[in-house]
Amino acid sequence: STGTGWWTYPQDIKETTRNGNDLLVLVNKEYKLPSTYAPSDLVKASNSGIRRGDSYYLRNILIPDLTAMITDSKAQGVDLSIVSGYRSYATQQSTYQYWLDKNNGNVAYVDTFSARAGHSQHQLGTVIDFSSNEINDSLGDSFGNTKASKWLVENSYKYGFVISYPLGYESTTGYKYESWHYRYIGKGNAQEMVNSGNIL
Repeated sequence: STGTGWWTYPQDIKETTRNGNDLLVLVNKEYKLPSTYAPSDLVKASNSGIRRGDSYYLRNILIPDLTAMITDSKAQGVDLSIVSGYRSYATQQSTYQYWLDKNNGNVAYVDTFSARAGHSQHQLGTVIDFSSNEINDSLGDSFGNTKASKWLVENSYKYGFVISYPLGYESTTGYKYESWHYRYIGKGNAQEMVNSGNIL
């Protein structure tokens, strides 16, 4: 067997068809961003009032909507923190390598949850890995059971954020379910996605 599963990269990797600044640019296992791409409007995530935001950068274009989301969630007794934001091509290279080293070079396993450089949505600066004080700001599957996660599932689209790797879509996205990984695509686009029942 060639070992092709839902996590496998295709033979033919293409450059993204839209510019990285485009909120709807498709970045997945088939389409990769140029190594030279970096957003030009990166600011500290803390500009939105999100906890732990001083350590991470995001595109300024999403700060107003993220600020509203943090303000509203807080008002409803929900705590959200950020555990990852913008990652450069080079950082993604070392992140992927870290997971490979940690898992004895098991590429098939690592490809289910870590993107190779250029294939990560984090390079766009519009992706947030969320956590909460409910799980001591840790990253991972336990987030799915939090009040924070349930709140995001119901409300994030109103602020332009959508979950990138939903449960049951592994064969479409190429990644296992990530309850914490949200991407900003703008309020209009997010509403449209909800109405159509599609994923990006």
